[in-house]
Amino acid sequence: MLKQKPFPFSVVVLAVLISLHLVGSYYSWYWVYSWFDIVVHILGGLWVASVFLWLSSYLGEINSMKEYKVKSFLIALVSGLLVGVVWELSENLGGITFINLDGYGLDTAFDLVNGALGAILAYFYFVKKKKSAVPHLDTLHPFYNQIRSN
Repeated sequence: MLKQKPFPFSVVVLAVLISLHLVGSYYSWYWVYSWFDIVVHILGGLWVASVFLWLSSYLGEINSMKEYKVKSFLIALVSGLLVGVVWELSENLGGITFINLDGYGLDTAFDLVNGALGAILAYFYFVKKKKSAVPHLDTLHPFYNQIRSN
């Protein structure tokens, strides 16, 4: 379960994400470097989507070559956006950001776009790894060939 390709990748991404966030918070890189927030949100979207794709794959939600590209794209994008929205709301409710500040809406929109970009990167990684792990490009599930022939 934990050795499936997307899981180790997501652990590495999480370690980098936590490290950057801790160092960036300590040294105020979020305020010093305008691009730092972009990198963190992209990594956040990449991590969230990687975990959701791994779970979906492990639980058998993505089980045929015919449908896995569409399903995995939707899982990645929706999970990245959903967690991004929850994160932005929690920042606001926690008093970290303030709605009445100039540029808040635009900054939030860019944060969500960057999270979605990270989620799309996770999708491409997942598709690449899934294709290379499957001996025959016709199957992801052992019963798919039998189902398809009926």
